[in-house]
Amino acid sequence: MKNNPPLHDIPTNIITGFLGVGKTTAILNLLKNKPQAERWSVLVNEAGKIGVDGKVMQSAGISVKQVPGGCMCCASGLPMQVAVNQLLIESRPQRLLIEPSGMGHPANIMKSLAAKEYKGVLDLRACLCLIDPRHLSDQRYLDSELFMDQIKAADVLIANKTDQCLQEDRQRFDQFASSMKQSIEMTAWISHGDIKPEWLDLEHHTNKNKFSRVDKIPHSNFEHFSTAFADDSQFDLELLLDLVRELEPERLKAIINTEQGVVLINSVNGDTTVSSFSMAGDYRLEAISTKALDHDLLKSRLAKCLLSNPD
Repeated sequence: MKNNPPLHDIPTNIITGFLGVGKTTAILNLLKNKPQAERWSVLVNEAGKIGVDGKVMQSAGISVKQVPGGCMCCASGLPMQVAVNQLLIESRPQRLLIEPSGMGHPANIMKSLAAKEYKGVLDLRACLCLIDPRHLSDQRYLDSELFMDQIKAADVLIANKTDQCLQEDRQRFDQFASSMKQSIEMTAWISHGDIKPEWLDLEHHTNKNKFSRVDKIPHSNFEHFSTAFADDSQFDLELLLDLVRELEPERLKAIINTEQGVVLINSVNGDTTVSSFSMAGDYRLEAISTKALDHDLLKSRLAKCLLSNPD
């Protein structure tokens, strides 16, 4: 059997950002524009026990490893290390992209990647943080320790979803970025996750590791709901969307079989989109909310959205 050469200095990027900012779309765009001959892999941290983002990337033919349950950035770092090791062995990527949960803390991930086990194996490049500029007018975000720590840990701060922004949002972003100039090396203004591949090779500043490992991640103000559905289940799409609107979750993603075919539902703060999805089976839903979620009641409500005669 032919032995593979040792892995050496694999360019590695963390692409972070708060809930619903468009990280998955940005990564998919990067993968579409990567050098055709290069193997890229993605490590995805899902907030809930049943993830959706990894499934979306797999449908695009991407080598993906998922860390479910929001545990990738916990103090021990063990779930992430196991997933990284498996991905390196199985895929032998020439670039590794890491997408933390929207509630993930990049400082812990950076420290795990800087461990001696990865010295000479991973080459940590720029950490990119996406934000929605409209959030800068909401004091709840500015008062969020996690929101601010994601930005402070970044080398590149990227305003995304700018097609939905006003001129005052641009001015507010520019002012905010200027106030963060001691920790941010570059800023960008994009829409639809259009990250330029060359930004990935910008330098990662090792002084970012000055942020101490966080033993208690501030997730307590969010509640998660995750569930999977049988492959023969079929939903009434309009009833399901009515339920999503009623829930008003901060974040919801679902891959669902409906009378209109398999769809991907993507909802951010009440803004919901539905698109066709290419892979059948393995249907799932994940919701994140600041409101209390009665899981049993929610499962019962979902059951009422099922079509009684799926055939």
